[in-house]
Amino acid sequence: MLAGEDRQSRMASPSAPATPNSYRSRAASQVGEPGRPPSSRLSRTSIDENAEGALATKETIPNVQDEGSLDSLQNKLHQISSESLDQETKPTELYDQHERQFQEQQRQRWQLLEKELLDKDKVPTSYYTTSKKEQLVLEFVANFNRQYTQLFPGRKELLLCPPNHFGIKKFVCTTLRPTKLPYRELYDYRGCARFVAEFLSYKPLDPPHELPQTLPGPSYTLRLQQGNSFDYSILLASLLRGVGYDAYVVSGYSTRRITLMDESMVESSTVGILPPFGQSDAVGKAADADTGSGDRDKGTSQGKYKVKPPRQLRSQFLVKQEEKRRTKEEQEAEARRKREAEARAMMEEDDDELKGLRVHAWVLVLPGKREVAESFFIEPSTGRIYSTENENYLGVESVFSSVNYWVNMQVCYDGLKGISFDLGDNAKWEFVLLDNTQPGGVDPQNDDDDKAADNVSDDEENENGDVEILDLPPSWVEKLSVSKEDFESRCPLGAKTVLYKNARHEVFAEYFRTDGMVSRTTFFADESRGFNGEIHEEFRNRRDKLRQRIRVPYDGKIHEFFDPGRPHGLKEHIIIDDRTKEMHFYPSARSDGLVKRVDESSKILEHFTEREDRLVYRSVTFDGEPDEEQIERGSIIKMAEKFDRNPDVPSHKDAAKRTYFLKDDKIGVIYHFEEGKIIPSTREFHKPTAEQKNNFLEMTVSFEVNPYVKPPKKQYLLAELLELLRAEQACLAAVKASDREVKEILLSRQAEEKDVSLVISIYDTIRNQTKLPSEEKKETYKEEEEAKATDIDYLSPFLVNYPNPNHLTREEALLVKDACLKAFKERLIEKANIIQGRLDEVTAEYQRRQLAYSRNADSMTVEETEEYVKFCNDALFKIHILEKRLAKHKETAPERYIELDARLKADPRMQPAFAH
Repeated sequence: MLAGEDRQSRMASPSAPATPNSYRSRAASQVGEPGRPPSSRLSRTSIDENAEGALATKETIPNVQDEGSLDSLQNKLHQISSESLDQETKPTELYDQHERQFQEQQRQRWQLLEKELLDKDKVPTSYYTTSKKEQLVLEFVANFNRQYTQLFPGRKELLLCPPNHFGIKKFVCTTLRPTKLPYRELYDYRGCARFVAEFLSYKPLDPPHELPQTLPGPSYTLRLQQGNSFDYSILLASLLRGVGYDAYVVSGYSTRRITLMDESMVESSTVGILPPFGQSDAVGKAADADTGSGDRDKGTSQGKYKVKPPRQLRSQFLVKQEEKRRTKEEQEAEARRKREAEARAMMEEDDDELKGLRVHAWVLVLPGKREVAESFFIEPSTGRIYSTENENYLGVESVFSSVNYWVNMQVCYDGLKGISFDLGDNAKWEFVLLDNTQPGGVDPQNDDDDKAADNVSDDEENENGDVEILDLPPSWVEKLSVSKEDFESRCPLGAKTVLYKNARHEVFAEYFRTDGMVSRTTFFADESRGFNGEIHEEFRNRRDKLRQRIRVPYDGKIHEFFDPGRPHGLKEHIIIDDRTKEMHFYPSARSDGLVKRVDESSKILEHFTEREDRLVYRSVTFDGEPDEEQIERGSIIKMAEKFDRNPDVPSHKDAAKRTYFLKDDKIGVIYHFEEGKIIPSTREFHKPTAEQKNNFLEMTVSFEVNPYVKPPKKQYLLAELLELLRAEQACLAAVKASDREVKEILLSRQAEEKDVSLVISIYDTIRNQTKLPSEEKKETYKEEEEAKATDIDYLSPFLVNYPNPNHLTREEALLVKDACLKAFKERLIEKANIIQGRLDEVTAEYQRRQLAYSRNADSMTVEETEEYVKFCNDALFKIHILEKRLAKHKETAPERYIELDARLKADPRMQPAFAH
C-alpha cells in the first residue's frame, strides 16, 4: 500500500544513513542519525535528600536529576512545608487545617473522575470500537511501519497507532480533534497555550526514554485535567487548528528540564509573579549599611541634648552619578548570577545520562495562516514560545496533525539547528498518507458543522478519477467542550503547583477551597541577599474581606490585607510573635479618621487624618515593659496628641502638641511655630489640688517666643487649664475605646478564621441561584392558582343533588350537561349586561356634564373649568376601556362556550350523555 520502490528508494537515500540497532549503543557511541541528537554517556548524580525546609537556602533545594523526580521533589517540598508550618504560631496552625482538608478532597475527586471517564455508557461508540475505514487505515499504517523498520532498523519506533484509554488502537492523526471553543481568549495562539498550561496538570513520561503506552483523546485529557507531553500537545494542536492555525504535534527529544517541566532554574518574576517584600527591604538595609547609617544611629544615642552636626553640602550631580554606579553594579551582579545559574544548569544537563534520549512532544506552528510570518515552537506544559532552533529541543522523529503524518529524514547533529520544517520537501520529510501530503491541508472534518463529529459510513469510498487514494477518516474523538465554570477555574481539578528557582507557586480555582484561597507563593530563602523567605497567599470572595496574607516564618510575622467593607474599616493587620503590632484602617470608612495604630509594647501610636479637631497623632505610654505571658498592660503614665495648624488661630495660641503626664499630674502644651521663629512657645500646667485652686498661676510655667506679646490674664489661663483637663478626660476615654475596639477586632478575626465563609457575587451566573423577589412572587402566585384550579370542581354545583355523581345515567348526565351549559351562558350574558350598564351610566353622566358646561361656560370660574376638563378626561378614558372590554367579551364568549362543551365531552363523568 506504500508508494513502492520510489518510497523505498527515498527512505534508503544517503541523506538518511542507517544506524546501529540499539539506541543505547548509539547514545554511547555518539553516532548521528535522522531525528536523533548525538548524546554522551555520563555518570548520574543523585538527588539531594537533605533539604531542611521549604524556606531553606537555594543550595538545600534538591536538583531534579532523573526521571519522575519532579513529582517526588514536589511531594517532598510539600511535606517539608507542612512540617515547617506545624512549628509556627497558633494562627498558622489554624490556617493549615484548611490545607489538610483540601488535600483529602483533592484525592477523592481524582478517583471519582477516573472511574467516570472509563464508563462506556457515557462516551460515543467510536471510543471503544473500530470502523471499517479505520481498520483499513490501520492496515495501511502497519504496512508503512514494516517498511520503515526494515529500512531503519536502528531508529526509534514511531508513534503511529497507540491504543486509547479503552485499549483500542487508533491512528494518531485521528486522535486530534480541531475545535473552536466559544471563548474569546482562545482565539489567539498565546491564549490557547496559556489555557492548556494552566488548565492541565503535567505528568512526566515513565520511563522517560520510551513513547507513551496509551494515548487518550483530547476530550479525556480535558476532563481528567492531567496528562503527559503528548496529551498536552494533542490538545493544544486541536485548539490551534480549530481557530485556523497550521499547527502540528512534534514527537522528538528534549532536555531534562523541559521533559520534567522543571522550572527550578526560572525566576518567578519572569512569569509575572510579584517579588517578595523582604528582598527589597534586605537590599535597602544593605544600602543603608554601605552609606554608614549605623554610625549616625550610634551618634544619636549618646545623649538627649547634643549639638546638631553641620549640614553636609553635596553635589546633586555626584549623588546621581553614585546612584547610576550602584544601579550598574547591581545589574552586573544580577547578570553574573544569571550566567552562573545557566552554567550550573548546563553542567547538570551534561551530567544527565539520558541526554538526547528523553522523549518529549511539543507543538509546531508553520507560517501561512492567521498572519503567522515564521515557524515557531510552543511548549504546551508551560505555554512559552520558542524558536525552531532552541537549544532545549534536541531532535525530531516525526510531525503529525489531523491531516497526515510526516517522518523526519534529517540528521540532528547540533540540536535542531539547520533542520528544515518544510514538510512539502519529500527529501527531508516522508509522508505516510498519499492524501494531503503538503502542509496546511484541510482537516477531514469541519468544526462548524455539527455533523462533523459523526463518523463517515463504513461503506463510503472516495474516488479520484481512476486512482483510489486512501484518505483519513474523521476523528474518533467527540467535539471538545469546556464548561464556563471549568474555563474560569483554569486549574486541574481546582489546583496546580509549579516549582520555580526562587519560589513554589500554587494556584487554586475560585470557590474550590473552603478558605477562599486562590494562590499561594512560597519564596525560598536567599542568604546572598539576606532574604529569609516569605509565603504569599491570595484570597477572594471571603465574607471577612481578606484579600492577601504574607507570612514570614523566620520572623514570626503575619501581614494581612483586607478589602473595603469590613466593620471598623480594617485595611491591614500585622502580627509578630502572636501579638498585634500594627493595624491600618480605611479612614473614609471611619468617623474618627483613624489611619494607623502601632503597638510598640510599652507604647501605642495612633495616626489620624481629615478630622474636624485637626488631630493627627495620639500616643499612649504605659508603665513597664509587658512580658510575653502578660496579657494586661500596666497603668498609663503619659498621653500625647498632635494637631495640624489652624490658620484661623494665632500661632502662639494654636496648640501643636499636648502632653498629659498622668503620673506627674501635669499637662504640657507646645504651640505651632510663628513665622520667622525657630523655636515654639510652650506652657506647662501642674494640676492644682482643691487647696491650690487659687494659687494655680504660680504652678504654671510659660515660655513666649515673641517678647512683645502681652502675657495672658489669669482668667484666660484658668479657661485654658479647664479645657486641657476636659481634653485629658476625652483623650483617656478615646484610648479606652480604642483598646476595646482592638479586642473586638481580634475576637472577630479569630471567629472568622475558625469558620471561614465565602460570598457569591450577584454577577456570578454559574453559582448564584438566587431569584429576584418579583420572580419568586410570580412563581408563588402561579403555583397558588394551579392549586386552586385543581381543588375546585366546576361540576360540583350541578352534582350535589345526585347520590352517585361519579356514575351517572344517560338522563342524569344530559341534565347535568344542559344545566352547566345554561348556567355558563347566563353568566356570560349577565357579564355582558353588567359591562353595558356601566358603559351606559358613564356615558349618560358624561353627556349630562357636557350639556351643563355648554349652558354655564361663560359664568364658570377657572377652577370649575379645570375640574370639568379633568372629569371629561377620566370619563372618556373609562368609556374607552369599557367599550374595549365589552368588545373583547363578545369576541371570547363563544370561544369559552365551545371550550366548556369540549371539556364536558372529555370529562369521564359526562361520558354517558355522549354515548350512542
